[in-house]
Amino acid sequence: MAKKKYAFDENTLKKRLKEGRGSGFLNHYKPWIYVHEVPSIGKSSIKQGWKTGRDHHLLSTLESKYFYTLEWQDSVCDVREQFPLLPRSETQEIAKELGVEHPRDRSTQTDTVLTTDFVETHKSELTTTIKAVSIKYDDALEVHRTKEKLLIEKIYWQRRGVEWKIATENSINHVLAWNVEWLYKDYSLQGHFVGIAHDKLIRLEVLLVELVQNLRTSLISITNYTDKLLELPLGTSMTLIKHQIARKKIRVDMATKKINTSKPLPLILV
Repeated sequence: MAKKKYAFDENTLKKRLKEGRGSGFLNHYKPWIYVHEVPSIGKSSIKQGWKTGRDHHLLSTLESKYFYTLEWQDSVCDVREQFPLLPRSETQEIAKELGVEHPRDRSTQTDTVLTTDFVETHKSELTTTIKAVSIKYDDALEVHRTKEKLLIEKIYWQRRGVEWKIATENSINHVLAWNVEWLYKDYSLQGHFVGIAHDKLIRLEVLLVELVQNLRTSLISITNYTDKLLELPLGTSMTLIKHQIARKKIRVDMATKKINTSKPLPLILV
């Protein structure tokens, strides 16, 4: 049953190409693979992107962690996941040159389309750069077949002059990933504060910034205090402060210190 669900054949290829999979940018991009179409390693998930505003299809816990770190980077302006290495004939040619078997679906005996986990667009004042990243657990890199597939991928991107790298659980900043995940859903306040007057939220925002910057007390004690002071539902202040951190209105050391609500925020003082 599982083989049938995840099978890939020529009709699958034609269907995905017709749908525009692997094309577009930002909110118009469509990944080659959706989470329901393949078995995943760890927990697959769909996250609405901060930068793109679209749903991102992440096939493993490790992919999700890496994605969170990309969302935090100011230089990253677009993230395209499950990016197909097309045309398929090119990766077939590379495999032949290397003398290795091209990846194929064993149930249909059809050569599959290789994908790169993330294609990132980085923008500075002067340049726009594309980077390709394959996400792998360290132990997978010891598997000979995995090495063959990665070499095909590497050569594909080399031919395009695109920087390609491998990210593993040992190269991802897990503290940053954890912190971004903690506040991720509060990047947007849409639907959060229904029934609360706008002027009260403005007052709360100003008060929270003042308190976290001047009181070296726990975050939870500050947010509970402001909820009570302004007669707000419990948790309102915590949601707003997470939003302020996500929007970088409050500067926090996200990369080296895990946020603990029972302690003061690790602020970056400027």
